[in-house]
Amino acid sequence: MSYWRNTMKPLLDDETGTMFKHAPVRVTLAFPNRYSVGMASLGFQVIYRMFNNEEGVACERAFLPDDVDAFEKLGQPLPTVETGREAGDCELFAMSVSFELDLTNIIRMLDVAGIHPLREKRDDSDAIVMIGGPLTSSNPYPLVPFADVIVIGDGEQIIPVVSDALREATSRQDFYDLIDGMPGIFLPARHTHEPTWATAPKELLPAYSQIVTPHSELSNMFLVEAQRGCPRPCTFCLARTMYGPNRNNGGQELLDVIPDWAQKVGLVGAALSDFPHTKFVGRTLTERGVKLGVSSIRADTVDEELAEILKAGGLRTFTVASDAPSERLRRWLKKGITTEDLLKTAQISRDLGFSGLKVYMMIGLGPENDDDITELIAFTKELAGINRIALGISPFVPKRHTPHFADPFGGVQVIEGRLKRIQKELRRTAELRNVSAKWAWVESVIARGGPEIGMAAYTLYRNESIGAWKKALDEIGWVDEFGDNDASSISLPPGQYGGREVSAHAEGLAV
Repeated sequence: MSYWRNTMKPLLDDETGTMFKHAPVRVTLAFPNRYSVGMASLGFQVIYRMFNNEEGVACERAFLPDDVDAFEKLGQPLPTVETGREAGDCELFAMSVSFELDLTNIIRMLDVAGIHPLREKRDDSDAIVMIGGPLTSSNPYPLVPFADVIVIGDGEQIIPVVSDALREATSRQDFYDLIDGMPGIFLPARHTHEPTWATAPKELLPAYSQIVTPHSELSNMFLVEAQRGCPRPCTFCLARTMYGPNRNNGGQELLDVIPDWAQKVGLVGAALSDFPHTKFVGRTLTERGVKLGVSSIRADTVDEELAEILKAGGLRTFTVASDAPSERLRRWLKKGITTEDLLKTAQISRDLGFSGLKVYMMIGLGPENDDDITELIAFTKELAGINRIALGISPFVPKRHTPHFADPFGGVQVIEGRLKRIQKELRRTAELRNVSAKWAWVESVIARGGPEIGMAAYTLYRNESIGAWKKALDEIGWVDEFGDNDASSISLPPGQYGGREVSAHAEGLAV
């Protein structure tokens, strides 16, 4: 039974915009998660188009099978989507990675593609392994044992340089010579510190979808990037640093790249209600009968006009972020959202007939205490008195390149205790969806770790569990208490801030 014919070919047949090309230089663009997740990644699609637009380069996609164990039992090589060729049979095996918890999937992806996961075990006969995406901007160091090339920042300027090097290089070292020193290029075999990030000029934007498919997490949606970067100063978020300076695209620029056949369009950006052309673009599309999606709306900038446009675009539930359980902590994060803003948004959503309001937030913040959780419970009850409420709650994970990097993780026991209290007091008031505190702890370890964390992941990637992570970290001597972490005991990789119990930002604002 052919995995490609039975599993991938039906997905391929339902795609619009697929690129088919034969060329001397073969690139596999892999996503270390299932097809539906990868095809919802705008960056993944942009890189796919860029490689295929390069002379002499042909790029095909590959995804991690939904059931990797079952796939391995078939005894077949991992196929590419476009032609079913062996994914590992290429000159460049490139991966786009979005999430810390995909670290073990990166290793598994290389394994099932027939490429040894460890860089030191490969030679010139193997494909060059290149890894990029949001994870590399956040923390590239756990990828050092696996990647030949780590791309940090925007890919728009890097892909032509990499393609040119692939055409000219006669060996792996020759390839390294041709790209060494380029902004955004981190070569683990040569470098110990991450480089200056690559930042695409406005002229190379906007980013937009290449392929639309009903089997994406964003089913049949054509994505277009309204803005890159963010004008807001929220201290917990990587958008300002990871995506460089804020670059707004023009409203007509966005409309010009949206094909006439697109029936659903998603506007992508860190703060779309700040984007000056959201209403113009949204109104133009909805008047054509196009369904509209947006990636982020701020409660302090919501008004009835914007909400009406989103309603006309088919939005049924209004979604905003509180990002902290109390107004005191929102000020600490420089979020700029008040409880009054959230109440106003709930009222607008009710008056315009939205079926409910979804509010995202984090708990486990540095100076958080029981009073903050009490406030969360109280204002959620106020919101629920206006419209149906769903709360999406995630444990706070400190990230590099933010003022909070050296803040300790809140601790599994503390976070679980607060989640239980929230569930007990709000179970009849709001729909509650929360992220596991234990897996958030693993995410925090990967977000702060170095190559040794990558090697720990290598020991457990076939049988990943919380217990396996605790054992692997203990074996490498990683000191990071499971229940209540102390950031001052963490050994930080090169290029990171020195360890301290709480960040300077936290010291100044934790009141």
